[in-house]
Formats: sequence, C-alpha cells, structure tokens
Amino acid sequence: MSGSPDNGFRPLTGLRVLDLTYYASGPLGSMILGDFGADVIKVEPPGGEPGRRLGVTFPGGWSTFFLALNRNKRSICVNYREAGGQRLLCQLARSVDVIIENSRPGLWQKYGLAYEQVRQENPGLVYASVSGFGESGPMRDWAAMDPIAQAIGGLMSLSGTPESGPVKVGAAVADVSAGRHIAFGVLLALYERERTGTGQRVTSSLLDAVVSMMPMRETEFQFSGQLPALLGTAHGQAVPGQAFKTKDDHIVMLALYTNDHFQKWCKIMGREDLAADERFQTNRSRKQHMAATVAAVQEVIGEYTIADLDKKIAGQLPYGPLLGFDELWENPQLLENDMILEFQEATLGTVRNVSSPVHFSHGKISVRQTPPRLGEHSEQILHDFGVPPEEIAELLRSGVVQTYDGTADNPATD
Repeated sequence: MSGSPDNGFRPLTGLRVLDLTYYASGPLGSMILGDFGADVIKVEPPGGEPGRRLGVTFPGGWSTFFLALNRNKRSICVNYREAGGQRLLCQLARSVDVIIENSRPGLWQKYGLAYEQVRQENPGLVYASVSGFGESGPMRDWAAMDPIAQAIGGLMSLSGTPESGPVKVGAAVADVSAGRHIAFGVLLALYERERTGTGQRVTSSLLDAVVSMMPMRETEFQFSGQLPALLGTAHGQAVPGQAFKTKDDHIVMLALYTNDHFQKWCKIMGREDLAADERFQTNRSRKQHMAATVAAVQEVIGEYTIADLDKKIAGQLPYGPLLGFDELWENPQLLENDMILEFQEATLGTVRNVSSPVHFSHGKISVRQTPPRLGEHSEQILHDFGVPPEEIAELLRSGVVQTYDGTADNPATD
C-alpha cells in the first residue's frame, strides 16, 4: 500500500524511529519525521492503537483521525504486554535512532522501555516524550486530551464572548502544536548528537504547547494586571481589529493595528471624516472609544459587498474574508502553497491530507507509504532488523507478533 515513487524531499533518510505513540500529538510528531524520510516503525498492540477506533467517521472502516496522522509509517503489531513482546521491543530499541512516545509518564518503564532502561545499550538514542502536563509536578499523572490542555493552559479563558463564556478553539491546537514541538526537539537533539555522539531525552507536553502560544498576552497581563476580556473576534489592544458584516451578509476580518493602517483605510473608503475625528486619530483613543469606532467601521463595511471590499482593500491592508470550512480546501492560495497532499488508498481511492507548513527550495514532502494496516509490515520490519527467519516464524506462531491477514482491521466501533 505504498505511495507512488517520486523525488520527495527526504533529508532524514536513514534515520530509524520506533514510534510508540497513539491518538494525536505523538502520531503527528512521528509523521513529521516520516514525511521527511525517516523510517518510522509504528508499534501497536493487538487490536491496534486507540486512534484506529476514534470518532464516528469511518470511511471504508478507517478512522479519519488515523488517516490524518499516520502516513509515511510502517506498522508492526507486538503484544508488548507479554514478556516476549517486551524483549522484542527492547531488542529493536538497541538499533534505532529515535524512540517517540506520548503515554502517561512512567508507563513504558514497566515494559522495560523507559529512557534510563534503554539508553545503557544505545547511548546515541534520542528519546522523545509528549505528556499531558509534564514529567514531574503535581499534575504529572493527570490524564489529558486537547480540550483539557486548552482549559488548564488558559487558552479557553481568552476565547469566546461575554455571552458565550470561555470556548475551546475549534482545531486541536494543543495536540498539533505539541506534536510539532516534539519533532523540532528531536531534530535539535539529533543535531547535537552529530557533535557529541550522545543522545538525550526530549520532552514536551500539551500544557507547555498551549502556554507557548500566548507570549504576548502573558507580558501584557504582567504589566497591566488586567485579565484578558472575552472579545470574540476582536483584538484586546489594537482597534479596529475584528470581524465585520458586509452588505451581502458575508463576514470579513480587518486588522487595522496601527494609526497608519486606520488613516489609509479611511482614505481608501473615502471617509476622511473618520480620520479627522478626534476619537479615532490614535489607537489609544480608538480603544477608549471602542464601541464608537467599531460602529463607524461597521457602517462603512456594511455599504459594500464582499467582492467590492476584496477589490478595494485586499493587498492594501490586513484584510480577508472569513472562509467557510468547505471553501478553504478549494482556496487557490492553499493550493499554491502546496498545503494539500493527496494519496491513493486501496479501499478509499483519493485521500486528502494537510501537508507540511514548512517549504523548501529543493523539494517537498510526498507520500511513499499510506497509513498502514495493523501489522502490515511486521515481518518486513523484523527482517530489516536482522531477526533470523526461524525466530520470526516463532514470534508469529506464538502471537507475540501479529501480521495483517487481509481482513478489515479498522472496525467502526465505539
């Protein structure tokens, strides 16, 4: 089930990754490594990782969550709850460059795969862990998912309106951000290993990822002492900077953060009278008269269709239409930016994934391996690690290792 041959950008070719992750943050981090050429070996227990059964959308028996986060990986199914499976994983761990996991702190110790247990025989190992709240501290053992991290991390306290109260960001920003951070940390540790020959532990958490999104808000609070207000689409300090409704009932965003922005907008819209109004001449005064500023801008915006505004403002000032989620994937800029990555899956046909937001002049990522069936590459992986054929046969016979048998392995079950 491999993607078609191509000349994708693979600077991590030759890097071997033992992927013990599940759900979202860890799988996204390991997928990034796989996208850029690493041989990512996804280890799953019998029945598969829980991401294979997550959600209620199962085209062809595949969880869409799993489809989104597991390209460019190979799958081996190991019963690591049994001693034989633990011995096998420890054997594999001796000859990989990276182990990545996102379980609760301490879980892999009971299977003999904690960092301190495996680094003795593999001192060059980079061992990456994503937790919910950190490797130590009072919340170390709390269970976390993306919305829990958004709540505890303060992000929800910034989002919403006075009427709605705090709300969750619609995208899984804690998971995605933590996954990207851990991939970044792995690459830095590998770069350091080139100089020293020694690996190290790399950690991040959903909580840290959320908090890292708010540096400006933290510094603002530090010196103002004022809790951030729930402002919906509006900016807390720069006015006007929020959503407005057009004559034809579309929504557009304006971000006129500087006095020059506002003056230029007034000129473009033929409303120099607003620029001359003392209430609107500086950002400080516009903030003091926020309701009047917003009302004046809305009155002007409401006189034009979205097509008119695109012609007048786009490219001149920070401005853009609010795209519906269905419109986004047909947006020509998204296509120009190579943010759509498609591959062919045997049972589904064309599958669309979100591509990498980082681009390179000498190539781009590609799909050389579609999301794997559970245990699809078990025998191949063992062979690649030098396990003798007779030992492979015994591992399969005993059930320590399972292989894909051609039947559906992604059941749409709760």
